[in-house]
Amino acid sequence: IAPHQNLENNSLLGIDLEFYQRLHANNQGTGYFDPNWQVISEETDGSIAVTKGSLTMHIEREIHLKSEEKSATIGSLVAIRMPKNLMQNGFYVAVGNVGQERQGNGDIDSKTARIYFNLTPDGALAVMDSMTKYLNAAAIPFTFKVLYNPSEYKRHDCGVLYFERCDSEVVFGVMQTIYLPNRCHFRPEVPLFTKFLAPGLSFAEEPTQKFTSQESFGMNRCQIVANGLMQAWQNGNNTPEERLNAIRQQFSELGIEWERPYLNHD
Repeated sequence: IAPHQNLENNSLLGIDLEFYQRLHANNQGTGYFDPNWQVISEETDGSIAVTKGSLTMHIEREIHLKSEEKSATIGSLVAIRMPKNLMQNGFYVAVGNVGQERQGNGDIDSKTARIYFNLTPDGALAVMDSMTKYLNAAAIPFTFKVLYNPSEYKRHDCGVLYFERCDSEVVFGVMQTIYLPNRCHFRPEVPLFTKFLAPGLSFAEEPTQKFTSQESFGMNRCQIVANGLMQAWQNGNNTPEERLNAIRQQFSELGIEWERPYLNHD
């Protein structure tokens, strides 16, 4: 073993445990109630089994149910208490106190938008604190994810805020409050295809026309470009101008403006 090798084990499956704990402490959320779980059985120890989609789990009435639902019986639909965070593919995800999406109002524009953050690790900690404090005070649904390993902060989307487009005015007001005090923690670059807002800060809408169900915004826009290049090659149009025209045509066919690829067709 090399004498200079650092053998300290402070990570688990790629998670920097100390940094994760600091992110969690800076998350000012308190948890949320997730609706539409169906009670399917009651166990002898008093716990109940609930199911939603393909997931079934056991919960405690006194801990996980709202006061008015603690007497729920088999077949009842209940909302269950969830923690203030999730884990997702390298990210710590803070969930707003009213959940990830607005419930029960089909008249409201609930299309998702996102803001990208190119932050330092210290910036992620500071913004986590401010973001969750202000957005939870505004009582709007959101998720805010940041990388949970400081060594991964080399990309332009170290943090992403997801929110409903109808809440844009509130969110952009919070961004103005948060950005200036933390400007020193932002790196200048922003992800390709996004709308530049400020150094290290940019905007895009969630794609409404996806090629695969789990496709991110960046993957979606890159796929459109790839489709254009493939079409040009298949047609024998291999000059730079012909390739560019083929890419533009792909965006046009999806109703996406070439000059504003961060927006959907509507």
